[in-house]
Amino acid sequence: MIACTILASTVWYSCNQDNGKNPEQPIDTTCYMAADGKDTARMEINSFSKGKVSGNLLINYHKKDNNHGEFEGMYKGDTLFVIYSFKIGKNPEGYKNPLAFLKKDGKLVMGIGKMEGVLGRIYFRKDVPIDFTQGRFTYVPAACKKELK
Repeated sequence: MIACTILASTVWYSCNQDNGKNPEQPIDTTCYMAADGKDTARMEINSFSKGKVSGNLLINYHKKDNNHGEFEGMYKGDTLFVIYSFKIGKNPEGYKNPLAFLKKDGKLVMGIGKMEGVLGRIYFRKDVPIDFTQGRFTYVPAACKKELK
């Protein structure tokens, strides 16, 4: 009897695991664009339940290699915090940095903050506020393209 209960529990548990085969679908997708002089940026944000987001970000620099990559994070109040995993140009090496965006008047204002490294990861320092007044890019809603790369 105990063996049957253990076997049934194992089968039930296995059947209820999605193993990445059924990822949660976004409830909404919003696209943004920004410009600073001849530098431009496009961002696509997929919103999920409980404030979680994922998306793509492409920054086209006028005289430098582009940054392109993906991010994941979540909203905390009116601020979107993400970890941006990106590459620079055709360089195969990848990087990860935190980004913060203040949602204000339908726009996303990129913030600048002091960062520190802990155990190989970069974070915003908790003792220094993020400055949303000197950010380089302010993202405005834009039409979504088929692919953001």
